[in-house]
Amino acid sequence: MASFIRFFLNFWKWILIIILVLFLILGGIAWYLSNKWKPLLDAQIKQLVLDSSDSLYRVEYSGLKINLLTGNASLKNLKLIPDTARYKELERLKRAPDNLYNLQVESFDLVRFHPSRLYDSKKLNINSIIIDQPKMIITNKRQPYNKVADTVKKKTLYQMISKALKEVRVDEIQLKEIDFTFINNSNKKSKTTAIKNLNLNVNDLLIDSLSENDKNRFYHTKNVDIELKDYKIATPDSLYFLKFKTLKFSTLQRKLVLNGAQMQPRYTIPVFYRRVGKSKDRFDISFNQIVVTNIDLDQLNREQRFYAGRLILADGKVSIYNTNAFPKRPSNKTGKFPHQQLQKLALDLKIDTLQLRRINISYNEYNRVTRRTGVVNFANTRGSIYNVTNDAKALAKNKFMRARLSTLFMSKANLYVTFDFNLTDKAGAFSSTGTLGAMNGTSLNRITDPLAMVHIRSLNIRKMQFNMTANQNAARGSVRFYYTNLNIELMKKDAETGEVKKQGLVSGIANRFVLNESNPVKKDNKFTVGSIYFKRPASFAFFKFYVKSLLEGVKGSVGISKEREQNIKKISRRVSGIINDVKFSIEALKERRKENKIERQEKRKLKRAEKELEKAKDQEKKEPDVAPKDSLQSGTQ
Repeated sequence: MASFIRFFLNFWKWILIIILVLFLILGGIAWYLSNKWKPLLDAQIKQLVLDSSDSLYRVEYSGLKINLLTGNASLKNLKLIPDTARYKELERLKRAPDNLYNLQVESFDLVRFHPSRLYDSKKLNINSIIIDQPKMIITNKRQPYNKVADTVKKKTLYQMISKALKEVRVDEIQLKEIDFTFINNSNKKSKTTAIKNLNLNVNDLLIDSLSENDKNRFYHTKNVDIELKDYKIATPDSLYFLKFKTLKFSTLQRKLVLNGAQMQPRYTIPVFYRRVGKSKDRFDISFNQIVVTNIDLDQLNREQRFYAGRLILADGKVSIYNTNAFPKRPSNKTGKFPHQQLQKLALDLKIDTLQLRRINISYNEYNRVTRRTGVVNFANTRGSIYNVTNDAKALAKNKFMRARLSTLFMSKANLYVTFDFNLTDKAGAFSSTGTLGAMNGTSLNRITDPLAMVHIRSLNIRKMQFNMTANQNAARGSVRFYYTNLNIELMKKDAETGEVKKQGLVSGIANRFVLNESNPVKKDNKFTVGSIYFKRPASFAFFKFYVKSLLEGVKGSVGISKEREQNIKKISRRVSGIINDVKFSIEALKERRKENKIERQEKRKLKRAEKELEKAKDQEKKEPDVAPKDSLQSGTQ
């Protein structure tokens, strides 16, 4: 945000220099005509540009009109063209500027420049300047010898024009539909920034002997209004687009307004993860409006410090997606808590209040084991974060950044959370408290079913209160969890089929012997306070560390101490072993029964065959032993 504003401040400086050159050209022409009362030759205009730019630029245009009676003047199809060969020569002579300008203007109009004042008192007073459809290309290449020149006090704008003019005053300057390109050749890799559909309106521009030090003016103006529409740029990693519908910035109001701001993924979820090739958060962020008020432009311009009264993020959506279907490449996140990262910013900043209004936040994670996506969401998040700063002077007065936030957890229960961040502690110390209101605990199944393989059959949450003190090494604190009617069902993945199945016996043991059905317990009204003590693994980022620490306290509240948790795992393993043995025995019994059945069938077949054979033998014995008649006759003969 701050760098964006600084870019536009520098942009206005470039515009001011270009405008000054342009209206000095027309002003000089008008003064010449007023003084000499004869046409100014085209060659003389071009020579004026060459002489004033050390032969670096030439000017071209298709039409020049000046009306001394009305005090109007205009140039059509104006071009200010740099000579690149001359620039290289100036580089060799160590006289080349850091910026090279290429300008094309559809029309450049001066409305009522008051020739008599120009002639009588050398004061160029213009009612308005209208610059239509300017196309500007600024190529930046920082020259090392200009750094030495920067130590010498530069001439002011008034000193630059004082020989020809005593005053330049313009009531209004309009730049319509600017097409702007900035090419940065100062680094090893060239970088281009392009902006289109940019409009600038400038009020009361004054250059005289006193305006340079007028604190009520910004770069000699009373106000500069900047409006930019339909802006889009890709992030350096090419994974996202940064977009907004409109940007409005006013130097008089010291206010920046972004409407329709987005950080939009360039790719669908499958394509995104194929490109990154690892488990990584994918963000989709949008805000209907972002407002920055009370910007200290003098601090930003002179000392590169971003001071603002209020930053408002309104009507937004923050959606985060991750998956464990891709390999994780854990990195050391020590020293990377949000308030620690704030202190490492190169830009000194101080925002009195960062305000959230109606923000919906959701985290979605796909679990390849259950083949489902777990969702946790915080609806209608609102609140304020105070003293967002890394400025040494501000930290000397107040070293704490404090957050006071409220939200609807799982869109069901009111959740109020506070954070106090110690901005000067090297270990990233912070403290936090919170209160969760009543809700039906089965709503948590959207998280627990896919990610933890725990199904909540019933749970009535009355309220939960917690407090925590922590740093980048560990968290300590307590959780007071009030609930009734807790009943869960544990699940696991079947090794053979890959399907997620219920563990009925283990679930029954957990509900009966491990978990507290209610807190306080109904029998003796004894209340269990959950203790928080969690050492942060080096790969855990702030939010994961915070949630895991709270879960330690929640587990303690429901009766799962570390010893009980180990016992559950042992029981689960034993029961699983017994069940597997029983399954094996049943399968073996089934196999034996199958074999016995086949054996009985074979025996029955054999008996039937034996009976048929005996029957055939008996039949043969019953038949008479008499030879056929034909055979007997044949033998007699």
